[in-house]
Amino acid sequence: MMHLRQPIVLPSGRPLRVLIQARYSTEEQRQTSTEDQIANCRRFLADNLPRDIEPDRLAIEVIHEPEISGERMSRPGINEVWAGIAAGRWDLIIAEESSRLYRHMTFAGLLFNTAVDAGIRILCPTDYIDTADDDWPERLNSSQSSHSRANYYNRTRIKRAHQGLWDRGAAIGSLKVGYRRRPSKPATESAPAEGPYYDELDADQVPVVCEVFDRVAGDEPPWAVAEWLTSIGFSKGSHGQKPEWSAANVIELIRRPDYRGEQTFRKRISKQQLTTGRSKLVRNSADAVLTRQAPHLRIVSDHVWYEANAAIDRRRTRLFVPTGSDHPLSGKARDSRGLLSTLFVCGICGGPMHAEGRHEGGYRCARAKNYECWNRTTCLREQAHEAVIAAVAQEVMALADSREQLVARVLELHASGGDLAASQRALQSEESKLSGSIANLCLAIEKSGDGIEALVERLASRERDLKVVRSRLAELASQTQDRKPPPTAADILRHLESLQAGLAARDSRAGVILRQLLVGPIRAIPHRQFDSNKVVLRAEFEIMLSQSLPVMVAKSIEGAADAALSDLRLVRQPIVVDLFTPSALAAHAVEAYELAETGLSLAKVGAALGVSRRQADLCSQLGAKMTAAGVTDPFVRLTERPEKVSRWRRVRDRGDGDRDQRRAS
Repeated sequence: MMHLRQPIVLPSGRPLRVLIQARYSTEEQRQTSTEDQIANCRRFLADNLPRDIEPDRLAIEVIHEPEISGERMSRPGINEVWAGIAAGRWDLIIAEESSRLYRHMTFAGLLFNTAVDAGIRILCPTDYIDTADDDWPERLNSSQSSHSRANYYNRTRIKRAHQGLWDRGAAIGSLKVGYRRRPSKPATESAPAEGPYYDELDADQVPVVCEVFDRVAGDEPPWAVAEWLTSIGFSKGSHGQKPEWSAANVIELIRRPDYRGEQTFRKRISKQQLTTGRSKLVRNSADAVLTRQAPHLRIVSDHVWYEANAAIDRRRTRLFVPTGSDHPLSGKARDSRGLLSTLFVCGICGGPMHAEGRHEGGYRCARAKNYECWNRTTCLREQAHEAVIAAVAQEVMALADSREQLVARVLELHASGGDLAASQRALQSEESKLSGSIANLCLAIEKSGDGIEALVERLASRERDLKVVRSRLAELASQTQDRKPPPTAADILRHLESLQAGLAARDSRAGVILRQLLVGPIRAIPHRQFDSNKVVLRAEFEIMLSQSLPVMVAKSIEGAADAALSDLRLVRQPIVVDLFTPSALAAHAVEAYELAETGLSLAKVGAALGVSRRQADLCSQLGAKMTAAGVTDPFVRLTERPEKVSRWRRVRDRGDGDRDQRRAS
């Protein structure tokens, strides 16, 4: 065990604040690893402190990170360490070895340098690192180099093991639909089954896979095949996140060469990102892709396989799609490409709402993934776009009915000079005040004997201000001479219709229009349905309707606080839209109760609302509860995490307290 050359000094008047940091990676898969690390660090601390130290002189805090790689720059536990260093929460940080903090030379060096600059001592006993010693940088570089080599050798061993499995014909990767996996050593009463594992045909799934190929080869659209697979309850396998099949799932199945007795491996490889330490899948070079023949896994003939793939190709709108670095979106974050990118934020923590999923994806608070925000409510991406665009377009087109009133007011302002005349009057008043102030200062300088330097400085400042005012007056005079006639009612209507078309197109122009109209971000606010655990999202935002008008009209009426335009709501207009489809129970609750109170039967209430008698009864009961509680809106705004939430659960594991988790769909 490491022997300290510099003893640990206890601060006077307060306890010694110590952080013990522990971590194990996903490769180790030993949950007891962090417990062993913490115990070793505690023993090391006890061995290097006075034996008779009082308990109140020592304050120990523990941060442990299970199942996460130390090569990643950002992790929940290490982020807390960074925050604690910035806040000066500790006097001493102890980790079993430097790789428990970071297994990355650059990241580790930055962390150690920041802690030393903050006056925090770091001890890594196994690596013999003590930042109180002058040689700690050399020891850190040496230990990190050793840990990096260990990672390299570990990756090499894994790659070699996979190569061995591939050469023997064993199964690699996830199990595909139509096959089942057989262990080479079956399970016994005393031992579980052991690998390597081999794939073989699943007699129950093979006929369904054959029919999928036949349907697609017969030009049946993939979405129709997906609906058929969902209707018969055909499983997508253990890795399917949703039971429903999509067109993309069907296309992915058709593209797999496994079904014609040929397997490929390493078409994509994991590549570490040096700036973040994370890994992402990239396309492997064609000559590095492994291929092997597996006739025992053939399900369809070559003819059917190629016919089905040709049918998919015929449906493509573009024959060539650039991939990798050639793609125009390469290197850009996925959530920077959407309509609401940088505009959509969580209404609880203010973090960005990130787009998740490539197909029927949704929005989720980015901080909820790391349990930094309790708002785990989601909304479908297309539904959110549709709701926001429709609400903004409706408010914009509402101005079309008042265009005659707008034109009349603009003509009136134009005749009187409008905003230019008001600015000229204000500047002329300012010019008069400055001229009078300069004259008074000159007179004071002539009569003053002492303090003349201060007066001269003030005079120079007033003269500079006067030059600026007169320059602005000259600009306004030029604008008045070149002023164009105001737009007509038809011009305003064409402008508003152009904005509406731009919003409906959902292209890059729609994002520009939204940013022009929005005042602040679009906030996703969680609401809970009355008398239910269901939580949904509503969007709250404000738009400045005056910005939807032609530039000349907007400038003319800017700041015009008169009764002629007060009813047009050209100032900030708050908007609230539902990012979900309310159930019939919530949508008709109050109305059903009111109709039932008039004496109508439940059957007639249901007929009036377009629902069944049973639904009318349930709606009426909910409406009665809402009326008794004095509630008119079936969705109540949440400001803190509710105790019970539909599809959420709270778990306790690994000693890290309560965490919110979303149940798998």
